[in-house]
Amino acid sequence: MDVTTQMIKHVLNSGSETIPKKAIERAKLSILDTIACAIGGSNDPIAHSARQLGALSGGKPECTVWISGEKLPSSLAALVNATTARALDFDDTYEVGINGCHASAYNVPPALALAERDFSITGGDLLSALATAIDVHIRLARSITTNAIDTGRDNMVAVWGATAVSTKLLRLDEEKTRNAFGIAYAHAAGEFQMYEESAHTVALQQGLRARSGLESALSAMVGFNGPREPFFGKYGFYNAFEPAYDLDLLMGKLGDDYVNASISFKPWPSCRATHHGIDGLLKLRARHNFAAEDIISIQLGLNQRAEGVVAQPRYQKWNPNDPVLARFSLPYVVAVAAVRGCVAISDFRAEALDDPAVRQVMAATKVEVDPEIDLTHGRYGNSPTLVKVQLRSGAQYSIRIDKPFGHPESPASLDDGMLKLKACAEMSMRSFSEKQLGLIGEFIDDLDKRPTLAPLFDLLVGAK
Repeated sequence: MDVTTQMIKHVLNSGSETIPKKAIERAKLSILDTIACAIGGSNDPIAHSARQLGALSGGKPECTVWISGEKLPSSLAALVNATTARALDFDDTYEVGINGCHASAYNVPPALALAERDFSITGGDLLSALATAIDVHIRLARSITTNAIDTGRDNMVAVWGATAVSTKLLRLDEEKTRNAFGIAYAHAAGEFQMYEESAHTVALQQGLRARSGLESALSAMVGFNGPREPFFGKYGFYNAFEPAYDLDLLMGKLGDDYVNASISFKPWPSCRATHHGIDGLLKLRARHNFAAEDIISIQLGLNQRAEGVVAQPRYQKWNPNDPVLARFSLPYVVAVAAVRGCVAISDFRAEALDDPAVRQVMAATKVEVDPEIDLTHGRYGNSPTLVKVQLRSGAQYSIRIDKPFGHPESPASLDDGMLKLKACAEMSMRSFSEKQLGLIGEFIDDLDKRPTLAPLFDLLVGAK
C-alpha cells in the first residue's frame, strides 16, 4: 500500500475508539489554546489587518470571526481566525524535532469553521478529526531531515494538516480525500525569509494554509481531482522539495502513536526558542531572590541555529523597535523577565519596548553559542540554554534549561490553558466576562460529550 493511501486510510478510519485518550485530551488543550491566543491577539495590528482582508473579500455569512463576531464564508473565517491566533506567536508548537510546527492553530480554525457550518458535527467528531490531522501535520513536518534555517523551506507541509481535518469533517470518501490531498499539493508553500525579516507573514501564512486546506477539501467535494501521488510521485513533494527525509518518522506507528500529544504549550508570548532562557532566568530569580537592579550581567548560551534566529542580527535583537522583532529577541524577553518577573502580552506593545529598566538589563545581556550545547543539540531549532547571572554582591548563579515548562515532558494541563485564556482576555479588543470565559472552558472540557458545537460560537464573541 502506497504512503498516500496509508495516510488517507489513517484519516478516514481514526475515531474516538481508536485514538488514545491522551491524544484526545491534548486536542482539547489545542482548541482552548488556539482560542485563547486569538482572543489575546485580537487587538494586534496583524489581527486588524486580517479582519479587514476578510471584510474586503466578503461572501456567504456562514462562520464566525472570533471575538468581533462578523460572519464570513468558512474558508475566509478560517484564514482570519488562524492569522489572529498566530498574531502574538503565543500558540502552542511542536518542538521535538529539528523543524517545529504550529500545528494546532493551523488546524483548529478550519475545524471549528466546518463545525459551525454543519451543526451535526459532534464534539467527539471534532476531537477525533483534530487529533488525527495534527498527527498527520506533525508527522510530515518531523519527517524532513534538513533544517529550514539551512534550506529556507519552512513548514511547506502545513496545508495537509488543514486538508486532513477538513476532509474528515466534510465526511469525504476515500477517492475524494485522495483528490483533496493532491489538490493541497498545489497550495503547499512555506519560506523562512519571513523569520529573517520578522514579517507579518509569520502569522498570515498560517491563515493562508488554513484556508488552503479547507478549500482543497471543498474543491475535491465538488468534483475536482488532483495528482494521486502528491508525496512520493515522480514530481511529488518529497522528490521535488525534500529529498532528505526519514520515512519512519512519517509512517512509524501510524494509527497507534498519535504525536499530537507531543505538542509544547507556550506560557509566554514569544518564540519558543526564547522560552528556555526565560524559564532559566525566572527560576534563578525565584531561587535566589534578586531584582533587576541587582544584576551586573546575564550570559545566555545556546546552539548556533537558535542563536541565529533569536540573537541575530544583533543590531535588531538588542534594539527591537517592533513587536514582531521583540518576540524573536532573546535579550529582550530575558530582560523583561528579569525586570517584571514574567513575560506578558503587554510587554510587546510599542510603548513597552523602550522601558529604560528593560533596556538597561538588555544592554548587560550577552548571547553566545555554547560549544557543548551546539555539539549535542546542534540540529535543533529550539535549543537548551545555559543562563548565568552575575550580581552586584559578587554572587554568580547559573542554570541550564533543556525542557522548559510546556514541553511534553513538563506538560501543561487544561487548567493551565484556562489561566492563559484569562490572561489573554485581559488584552482582547472586546471584553469577555469571567462567566463567559468559564463557559468556554467548561464547553471544551466536556467536548467529547457535546452533540453539537452550536452553543460555542456565541461564546467566542466579546461584548461590544
